[in-house]
Amino acid sequence: MLSFYFRDPKRLAAMESNHLSAFLNEAAVYFHAQGYFFKYARASLGYSAAFGDWLKCQRVKIDSISDDHVVQFFDSVSPDANSPRRKRAVSAVNNVLSLVRKKHPPRLSSSFAEKEVERFSEFLRTERGLARGTVEHHQRGLLLFFRSMFGNCQISMKRLSAESVHKYVTGLPHRSQQRNCCAALRAYFRFLRMNGICTSNLQQCLPVVRSNRMALSPKWLGDGDAAKLLQAVDRSTKIGRRNYAAILCMMDLGVRVGDVAVLRLDDIDWTHGTIRISNHKRGRPYDLPLPDRTGVAIADYLRKGRPATPHRNVFLRHTHPIGQPASAASLKRMVSVAWKRAGFTGPNRGTHILRHTMATCLKHEGQSLKSIADVLGHHSLQTTTLYAQVDLPALRRVAGEWPEVTV
Repeated sequence: MLSFYFRDPKRLAAMESNHLSAFLNEAAVYFHAQGYFFKYARASLGYSAAFGDWLKCQRVKIDSISDDHVVQFFDSVSPDANSPRRKRAVSAVNNVLSLVRKKHPPRLSSSFAEKEVERFSEFLRTERGLARGTVEHHQRGLLLFFRSMFGNCQISMKRLSAESVHKYVTGLPHRSQQRNCCAALRAYFRFLRMNGICTSNLQQCLPVVRSNRMALSPKWLGDGDAAKLLQAVDRSTKIGRRNYAAILCMMDLGVRVGDVAVLRLDDIDWTHGTIRISNHKRGRPYDLPLPDRTGVAIADYLRKGRPATPHRNVFLRHTHPIGQPASAASLKRMVSVAWKRAGFTGPNRGTHILRHTMATCLKHEGQSLKSIADVLGHHSLQTTTLYAQVDLPALRRVAGEWPEVTV
């Protein structure tokens, strides 16, 4: 199939003798079967072939390829990490590597740091049942910490001091990085304590990084802005019907974008008018009543927009590969585009503001925090309070007028 994309004999011979030749051909078959655009497929194969040549020069075995190798390769050929061309190339290479790893998984991590992070991650996934995004968040923070503290040497808590840990955390440039690092380290130290390794001195030295989230007003859309966002979606197209229904799931049900992406046809009970939310972050599914306009929008997409596919996901891709489940990342991008079309400016263009909007509407209707927590799938009421921090009209009613004092 490589010959379909590369007609020049010399170029084709180079592709067929590439370090990744077998996988390049597999990727070419996939691109052709899924109907990818010719130029995109050819460019993706070209980037991956260049990566294969680099791997050969570095003497990296196929089953030892890691994400670090991808970064090192692109750093050597395109130092500007923010270059749009580099981002497209990285995405293309990762797409090819994902096909490779399905049939040829990489060997276990070779470095001490990666092995320890993987051991900890397995605990978080199997014993704690944490969502993939949370696990990956801890992975990144812990791996950077290990590399800074131990380099390529074996991981040993005996080599750490409270001062060195505190210095590392406080030396991170951004407060958000410090918070994330502390969260990862606290979880890791608890994991070690469960395995009989005392880390109390290290855990106590972690700083408390203040967050001013509770002091901020909740970010939500008023009725006018919500309607403006929905009007920015072109419902005359198939993908527009999908986008409209997906936004309503987030706005009317308060569903996380990750749960919208994994919503399945079997999760909707049309007879009783309910919908099951997977609640992937907590691993505790729950049912909600299906609002009329959300149900109508989903049904309209299923009848007039959803591509034919063997997949049971409600929301699918409408670009190549057509018919594959839509990812949470693609739905986030869709909402961001709708924000821009609606003419909104400012930093709050994410999907979570739609979840805040639903929660705030419930609070304005007089619903209790417990009721709102049940709808949002929260385990802790403290989390729900972030959606109900400031209600100025209610505060004015409670405060009333200050009586005059005559002297």
